[in-house]
Amino acid sequence: MKVREFTESGGERETLVERLRTDSDSPFRKYRDLYVGGGSFLDFVWYELLTSLLSPIPGAAGFFLRRVFYTRILGKVGRGTALGSFLALRSPGNVFLGPNVFVDSHAVLDAKGPESSIRIGDSVLIGGGTILSCASGTIAIGDDVSVGPYCYIRAGLSSIRIGSSVTIGAHSSVVSGNPSYKRLDIPMKSQVGSCEGIVIGDDVWIGVGARVVDGVNIRNGSVVGAGAVVVEDVPEFAIVAGVPARIIGSRLTED
Repeated sequence: MKVREFTESGGERETLVERLRTDSDSPFRKYRDLYVGGGSFLDFVWYELLTSLLSPIPGAAGFFLRRVFYTRILGKVGRGTALGSFLALRSPGNVFLGPNVFVDSHAVLDAKGPESSIRIGDSVLIGGGTILSCASGTIAIGDDVSVGPYCYIRAGLSSIRIGSSVTIGAHSSVVSGNPSYKRLDIPMKSQVGSCEGIVIGDDVWIGVGARVVDGVNIRNGSVVGAGAVVVEDVPEFAIVAGVPARIIGSRLTED
């Protein structure tokens, strides 16, 4: 089974739940493709063994063991990277972590799409409970980035690119790809809408609880206020806030 969130066909998409409901594949193969990302039976054994035994181990021992042995299932683990307990991994072979990355406990790294990947650069913090998830797009994060706890970053129908020196406050969401609601003959969740992707430039500060939707480009040096809903591009060095977000100032003119 080739797992993906949707397949385009005349403006329609097949959801993951609908795909898993088919009888063409065995439960074992569905599980393997969804969680392990396909591969051989040996890949499945390694995934089950390592995630079952090492994921719950707390403290320094857990960090050390996961750092050493998760290299067997992840696409890349850079030097100095630390992985917290109860880290959920989906298709870990499509997850690439640079050096000095810290992924806190109860985070999710989900790259289960057939062409999906998660690539994280140098010196990046992923807060506890944060979800990075791909359906068919990709997530790329630069260097020196802090993503607060309980954020939701999802590359649904398109990809997300986050630059370097970026701060994303807790409980924020960055979601690319939107379903459509124009047709009445099929459910909205089965319709394909916009899929332009999201770009967040370098040296961007996104406040707590902000929302960034598909098609937005937040350019270098800008600030997004707490709770803002960003539905349009943000110019360089602009300060935006509100629902929807509007320009309320510029870092170029701030005293």
